[in-house]
Formats: sequence, structure tokens, C-alpha cells
Amino acid sequence: MKGSDYLSRILDLGKDNIWKLFLKYSIPSVIGTLIFSIYIVIDGIFVGRAVGSSGLAAINIAMPFFSTALAISLMVSVGGNTITSIELGEGDKEKARQTFSLAFYSLLVVSIMASIITLLFTENIAMFLGAKGDLIKPVGEYLVVLAIFMPIFTCSGYLATGLRTIGKPNYSMMCNIVGSVLNIILDYIMVVKLGMGVFGAALASGIAFTFAFIFGLLGYFNKDSVLKLVKCNIDYKKIFRFFYNGSSEALSEFAFAFSTYLFNIVLMGRLGEMGVSAFSIIQYIASLIVAVYLGISTGISPIISYNYGAKEGNRIREVTKISLLVMSFLGIVCTATLFFAGENLIKLFIDGDAKLIEITVWACKIYSTCFLISGINILSSTYFTALEDARTSIIISLLRGIVFITIGIIVLPIFFDINGIWLTVTFAELLTLLVSYKLMKKSYCSMKYK
Repeated sequence: MKGSDYLSRILDLGKDNIWKLFLKYSIPSVIGTLIFSIYIVIDGIFVGRAVGSSGLAAINIAMPFFSTALAISLMVSVGGNTITSIELGEGDKEKARQTFSLAFYSLLVVSIMASIITLLFTENIAMFLGAKGDLIKPVGEYLVVLAIFMPIFTCSGYLATGLRTIGKPNYSMMCNIVGSVLNIILDYIMVVKLGMGVFGAALASGIAFTFAFIFGLLGYFNKDSVLKLVKCNIDYKKIFRFFYNGSSEALSEFAFAFSTYLFNIVLMGRLGEMGVSAFSIIQYIASLIVAVYLGISTGISPIISYNYGAKEGNRIREVTKISLLVMSFLGIVCTATLFFAGENLIKLFIDGDAKLIEITVWACKIYSTCFLISGINILSSTYFTALEDARTSIIISLLRGIVFITIGIIVLPIFFDINGIWLTVTFAELLTLLVSYKLMKKSYCSMKYK
């Protein structure tokens, strides 16, 4: 099979075998999200070794801005493409093109506005994020470059999501791979070889995502592409639906930043810098596992949305059942791997600090139990978003990422001391699972489509 055929091959979301669709959609999606997570880890290694702690500090301080951009992209990408998938499932291609285009233009306008505000108030934003003294300049440099490329970054994510909507998961995967691999190469050249520091890291990201954007845009110029960017009327009610329906995904991104902040504060008070370092290492490892869970969840989202629009409830149940089984299996494998072989992974990040290794290994054993459940909860949230049930999806994300985390990190250390901190995420995931189970069961019972 020729490479171009492989990338542009279109799958039938309403008729193809569900197992085939699951594999054809989830595998490319997982590869794409994994590559992106690996890039983030490697980016941190390059900056840490070439620039030092000040470079890592500058990027960490600016990270909430990056998370905000990602949240905006996810919000419109998931919200807009969910509605587009439903309309395609209903057989209204022209309406789907209008919706797809309106969401793209809306995201572009919001991103440009955010970029302008950031460029006008860069120093103020840097200080608001926590930059002080000598860190204000590198944080500002990083923010300026990210702000310039923000419309490209957000829209490249939207285009990649849209490619899955029209049955091109392989092409969507390649968009992520192109951006991430090029980012790693440019990071090495600009940060390590040319010594351009934090500015070079940001510039490498901007250039890489520009190529990913162009590559993704080309996927819609094929004559067999169902979706294309067309002229469309402004529909404020539909624009609100984009942002509302994708708000749970944005909330998840914000919740991640919030929970990280909470953990850092509590660990700094209990264990000092060593506790925060241990948590950072665990987060790096966790990001790779979560990337797999997110890849599966976002991969099957178009399948659910399309068949929801086509009123094929049995196909929705089937793909959801398969996904739940796969998530459960992966949860057991990931937890067992970290419990018995986590030390080997941890030593990739630590060189010769026996005390830190000891703390991190023990913490990782406790923390790893959350992966038995987290994949199912991530899938549950995505499931309801795919059905355009934003309210339920938001409830799951809010409980999982903010409410139960806050309760756990306050209450558990009272009874279990330091171990209670490491148990917090598992506590939050377990309580969320109870809620998710009831909500999913209710959804299954109410689905009357045949």
C-alpha cells in the first residue's frame, strides 16, 4: 500500500466492524498522544541539561499559559468536532461543513485575541504567573514566542481532531508525529547546540507546530475529503455549543494545573524540595500512561458521535464495552509495571541521589494504584462529551480533578501521614468511578436507538 493511500484511507464509522474501527482509530490516536508526551519529557531534559534549573523554572512558571492555550484548543476541537460528527451521522454533509468551518474560525479569532492581550501585557502576565527577579525576562521571552504562535498551535490541534472526524485517523496521527518529532530535533539544535536557551525552546515549538498546521490543512484539500473550510454564517448559539460541549476537556486541563499546585504546596510543607522532586518524576511517568488513556478515549470519540447521530445505539454500546475492557486491562498492566519495575524508570530521571530514589520508588508504588481506575474515568468523561452531554462530562471532570482531589489531600494525610498524600489521586479516582458507573448505567438504559 502506498504511503499516501495509507494516510488518506477513509473508514466508514457507521458500517465498518466495531473492533476494526476501535483499532484503526485508537492506535493512531495513542501513538500521536504518546509522541507528544515524549516530546514534553525530552524538552525538559534538554532545557535542564543545557540551561539549568533557571530554564526549567522559567518554563514551569509559563506552563499555565501553555495549559490555557491547550485548554482553548481542546474545548473547541472536541466541542466543534463532536457536533460535526453528529451532523455527518445524520447525513447532512453541508451542515457539517458549515459547523466545522464556524468552529475553526471561532477558535482562530479567540486565539488571535488571546495573543494580542499577551503581547501587550507580557511582563504583567509573567509576574502574575509567579516570575520574580531574574526569571521575569526568560519567562517573558517564552510567553512572547508562544503568544505569536498561539493561533497556529490551537488550530493545528483542531485540524488534527477534524481528520479523525472524517475517517482519517492515520493522517491525524501523522500531524501529531510531524509536530512532535520536528520539535525534538529543533529543540536539540536551538537549545543544546546553538545555546538559545528558553527562547530557543519556545521558537522550536512554534516552528514545529507551524509545519504540523500546514500538514493538517493539506489533509482537507483531497477531493475525497468530506469536510472543507467554507464560508459560513455567524451562529452565536452554535458557537456557544462548541465551547460548552468541549468545556469538560478544558476543565480537565485546568484541573491538572490546579491539582499539581495543591500537591506542590502540601509536599513542600511536608517533605520540602525532595517531595516536590519525587512528585515531578511521578508526574512525568504518569503523563505517558495518561497519554495512552487519552489516546484511546479521543480516538473512539468520533465513532460514538457519528453513531449517535445515526441513531445506532448498539454500535455505541459495543465500542464503549470494548474500550472499557481495554482500559481495565491496561490499568492492571500499568499498575503492576510501576509497582514491580518502577525503580528502573525512576532512575532514568535521578542520578545518584539514594534518598530521593527511595522516596520516589515508595511513592510511585502507592500512586500507581490510581491507574487501575483512571482510564475508565477518562473514558466516561469523553463518552458523554461525544454524546453532546457536556453537563454530565463536566460533572465527572470537576469531581475527579478538583473536588475529590481537594478533599483527599486535606483528609487522607490526617490518617495516613505522607502516604495519604500519595493515595489522594487513587481516592479521587475511586469516588469518581462510583459516580461514573451510575451515570454510564443511566445513559445505557436511556439509549433507545437500535
